[in-house]
Amino acid sequence: MSKSEKKKMATSREVYHRIIWDVRLDSSAFIVGYQERLSSTGIREKPLAQWTTDGDIPFHRIRYIRCQDVVVWDREQYLDLISSGELPAAAWKSETRENLGENVVTILNSTAIFTPRPVYKYDIQGWQADTQKAADVKLDNLAIASFNVLCDLYEKEKIATEKRLPAIVEQLRQCNADIIAIQEATPPLIELLLSQNWVRNYYISDNSAAATVRPYGNLLLSRLPFTLVEHQFSGHKRVLVGSYQINGQLLHVAVVHLTSDYAQNALEKRQHQLATIIAYLQKLPGNSLIAGDFNTRGNEQQDILTGAGCVDIWEKLHPDAAGYTFDPQHNTLAALMSLKGIPVRLDRILLRSPNHDWQPQSIDLFACEPIADTEEKIYPSDHFGIRAVLKFAKSFPASPLSSALSTVRPVYQSAVVVIPPDNVLPAIQAIRERYDARVERWMAHINLLYGFLPESYFAEAVEIIAPVLAQLQPFQITLADFQTFTHRKSSTAWLRPVVEPETALHELQTILENLFPQCNEQSSKTKAGFTPHLSVGQFPSPEAAFAELPEWHPVSFTVDSIALISRRGDEPFEVRHLVYLGQGKGDREDKGDKEDKGGKGGSELGELIKELEPELTPAQQLQRDTVLEVVTQACAECLGFQTSLQLLGSARLGVQSPDSDLDAVCVIPTYLTGEAFLVSVQQRLQGLCHTQLVLDARVPILRLKLEGISLDLLYARAENYQLARKHPQNLDSISLKAIIGCWEADVITEIVSKYVSLNTFRELLRAVRAWAKARKIYGNAWGFLGGFSWALLCAFCCTFDKEVEPSREKLLANFFQLLHHRDWQQAIALTDFGRQYQVQLPRDWLPVITSIEPFQNTARNVTRSTAKIIQSEFARGATLTKRILADEEKWTTLFAPIDLHQESEIFLILKVSDRDEHELEKCCGILEGYIIGLIIQLEQLGIFVRPWTGVQKMENTARLVLGLHLNADCTSDTVEQLAKDFLSRCACQLLVVSW
Repeated sequence: MSKSEKKKMATSREVYHRIIWDVRLDSSAFIVGYQERLSSTGIREKPLAQWTTDGDIPFHRIRYIRCQDVVVWDREQYLDLISSGELPAAAWKSETRENLGENVVTILNSTAIFTPRPVYKYDIQGWQADTQKAADVKLDNLAIASFNVLCDLYEKEKIATEKRLPAIVEQLRQCNADIIAIQEATPPLIELLLSQNWVRNYYISDNSAAATVRPYGNLLLSRLPFTLVEHQFSGHKRVLVGSYQINGQLLHVAVVHLTSDYAQNALEKRQHQLATIIAYLQKLPGNSLIAGDFNTRGNEQQDILTGAGCVDIWEKLHPDAAGYTFDPQHNTLAALMSLKGIPVRLDRILLRSPNHDWQPQSIDLFACEPIADTEEKIYPSDHFGIRAVLKFAKSFPASPLSSALSTVRPVYQSAVVVIPPDNVLPAIQAIRERYDARVERWMAHINLLYGFLPESYFAEAVEIIAPVLAQLQPFQITLADFQTFTHRKSSTAWLRPVVEPETALHELQTILENLFPQCNEQSSKTKAGFTPHLSVGQFPSPEAAFAELPEWHPVSFTVDSIALISRRGDEPFEVRHLVYLGQGKGDREDKGDKEDKGGKGGSELGELIKELEPELTPAQQLQRDTVLEVVTQACAECLGFQTSLQLLGSARLGVQSPDSDLDAVCVIPTYLTGEAFLVSVQQRLQGLCHTQLVLDARVPILRLKLEGISLDLLYARAENYQLARKHPQNLDSISLKAIIGCWEADVITEIVSKYVSLNTFRELLRAVRAWAKARKIYGNAWGFLGGFSWALLCAFCCTFDKEVEPSREKLLANFFQLLHHRDWQQAIALTDFGRQYQVQLPRDWLPVITSIEPFQNTARNVTRSTAKIIQSEFARGATLTKRILADEEKWTTLFAPIDLHQESEIFLILKVSDRDEHELEKCCGILEGYIIGLIIQLEQLGIFVRPWTGVQKMENTARLVLGLHLNADCTSDTVEQLAKDFLSRCACQLLVVSW
């Protein structure tokens, strides 16, 4: 079976997270075998549970993973029993094995039995089973309460149940919740509840027979109609799940009372119960809440909950408050029932909302005071009640990006921030320039998320953020006064934001963190949780700060947007996207994404671009990030310090497609030789991937292929990237050639962003690349234009459009009109210095000039023939786009593939053969590198040449094709001899065919 036919093999990272987060798997049963050079065998092992994702050992060094004696994943053997569902019995937790018997592999398809139960509603005949289908209701806010009311099965004579029951019912009435989850309900409580007039407005999970609460049990009351199922763990331990149709979506509410520490193996039983509940809820469409008495101490169930995407609402909204619901030090009944006398937060409300349709607004305790007129200070229960309010975010399409991006590791080269407007900045910057050591790196800002996703994920992140923020309204911030954070040896001074409405900024930060839960440092790094601040300087102490800082006059501004910012290498942070709050506003950076923009044919063009020049999927981007991480780690090991790679080409411009390779530059110290560095990196990667060291090229390169991704690694010798950019004259010629492509790409984005959004530019560039490839005029080696030349042309055309935000359709039409009517005696350049380039023929048939000195023609491989071909294609594009915008043609006509057989009279075919795949690849590379020389020699004989871009490979052979138009003075024999002479210099076999 060929590799392409094999089943998909999960990466080591994916396998690790599957084992850690799948609550049914016993992570302690797994062992990791990883490559270790100092080991006598080259392999060392450690328990998978002790592996740390951010530790010293990178994922790419994992060789295999075994479960006891069974290898379940092996990189070299291409073995993956986890993806195929063939794990051994020892992989599963004991409870899972007991439930399933011998057929352990069926765990993936098994579910616990949840039995439907009736729901009761009051009518003129009393409490009757509700037989109506639960209708959809419309709600903006939903209040849910949970209360363990303390049954009288234990210490009956001491807990005054006859006094407590009326107080419990009154507390439930006063909490005014839409949904009420009760634990330890008893028949007398149900009887009293059913007699209350206010309860008649509710649906309830049991009737006067009280069949489900003997001797006690869970109860669900709801103003909203619902359907009900029940799962029974033991004789009286059950979970209820009510399902609601709200705002056209499903919401499931599980009422739980997990096993207490009075029972044997209580922790294991709780884990099993919670895992069963979560597994059931995860199979249901929509959102879910879990409310009740978890009997949980601290974060003992955190792994299960985090892996399932559950948010503890109390921790989310009150991270600095204990929130004890069982407090023996204040509640006399809790003191009576407690085993240890320690206050704990046993009762919780958890939210699982994958698409963030529901947002937590508030959560509070109730029933926290003793019953009035009782001398003994009797409380309604040994627990306090808990009540939460959720807000419904208006529905927007579920994004598959959410779950994919949740696995992306945050980096500290990006952040999501609030930036004050220009009219507020001068007063802040005057202080920062004097006292803030980071003024060059950071703009004035209030951090919302830091670290955040790598910049390469920003476009996908905006797709997730924008619909949610559209539901929020802009709000006011007043920078009121100075405050300080005290560190061990210093203090940071900051301006304190006062917000109106008071909770708006915290809600915004909470929403963003819910969207990207792994980016939680701002709310988790201190006990106080999220503390919004705008840093202005560093001082030896708070006293020094207040002594030196000038008088501050409060300033106010409106927050109507957030910014996604990032820095590249040692450059300062820059704004890459703005996302606006409120309906009717858009992200200027994202307007280019709207497919119906530009009127006629908008969506058709968008679909064509997606089909012909698709963007990377999150999985493909993750694969490239993994490859970069592996190579970066190898570079760091060689250098002895952490480093970062500077991307080149399409990756730097943000227009990578699945067939794009990666090019990256590593900045190395000047005391190292570049060749020694590349050799060292090659040795570090030995055995992990195929590598080829090319030291005799114009720029030495280490070529490697890892996990199907090709990457060319270059080096630049400099102190650091920022200094190299400021002082390029200090670089040697090889280093300058390697790194100048980074600067050129950055100039393009800097200039383009002054005219159109970067997303609009990228859409135009993708469209042009797709068109050029379809028309077979893409490829510098063949005398046409390479990717960088096309990017310069697109950027150049963007600077001519005077619209505030032109559509990609309009830009594409203008692209062809401008270039069709262009005087090619004039250089195309983005800078004034570039435009001073002196055009010379025959060197510069199409002068497309770089932006940074030394100024060069990026299209210097264009020949007399290929220049005419490109210009004729510009003319065709100008004619067709004019007709398309007039609704006389379709966009598919513009992108119609060219039939090269119809373009020439005869064809010169250069055919090479070699059974060795690497030798064949090498020979093809030589031919591609020299083919432009043959084209020019043929043109000197008066022959018009139409190159076929690319090498056509078939088994052990490859061929290159040139279409020819011969003149009267030139024969096919002359052409054949010229080609033979040319190929002899390339040491390749040749077959020349003409027809």
